Amino acid sequence: MSIVENSAVPIVETINVFKDFGGVRAIDDLSLSFQTGELHCLIGPNGAGKSTLFKLLMGTERPTSGTIHLNGEDITKSQPFERVRKGLGIKFQNMQVYQELSVFQNFFVPLRRHYKPIEMPEIVDGLLRRIHLAGLEGEVVKNLSHGQQQWLSIGMSIALEPTVLLLDEPAAGMGPDETASTAEIIRSLNAGGMTIIVIEHDMNFIRNLNSCTSVLHLGSLFTQGSYQEIENNEDVRNIYLGKG
Repeated sequence: MSIVENSAVPIVETINVFKDFGGVRAIDDLSLSFQTGELHCLIGPNGAGKSTLFKLLMGTERPTSGTIHLNGEDITKSQPFERVRKGLGIKFQNMQVYQELSVFQNFFVPLRRHYKPIEMPEIVDGLLRRIHLAGLEGEVVKNLSHGQQQWLSIGMSIALEPTVLLLDEPAAGMGPDETASTAEIIRSLNAGGMTIIVIEHDMNFIRNLNSCTSVLHLGSLFTQGSYQEIENNEDVRNIYLGKG
């Protein structure tokens, strides 16, 4: 299980963060911290604030109040590209892949400003091996299965080697075998030292990751613990059943 002991400075931290959209409060005084090397899952019913939190972390939305830190640095007002340069990566819920291009050409997009063309094949080959797509660099993306396209999206999000990776529903739309392979990919990336924060609705997938899990409800932290503790929490079950 990847539950990391607290260190002096969390790698990612939100402090008393609020986010209002007009008269709707999506995030309500949320303070969360994530440790270096941690694999952490965020769950909660629809409207709990999970995706809004990711947008705040990436900088595509700004908090109404509160602060966001990365490696101890206040990034609350930083632009998304600045956060990427500081080591933050994300795979959005909607896959950011180019259907008409080859797998290799998809990787060319994030890598072209950082590597020479002669270096690309070796780098792409290494990335493909990490996401279970070895040997498919010449395949047109639209011909890949849904799960393979999800893995490609993960691969593109790690192309610049982020220290922190945000994954929004990485197993969405997958069958059991692909879901299990996705969990294997995530565990392997985490074992290599990458801090990974995952939003997911599939509780079997969360069980497979077996990591520290935080439950959001109405924009606030409801509870936090190991997967087993969360699974056995009657109040959490009530929230998902609409009784809480």
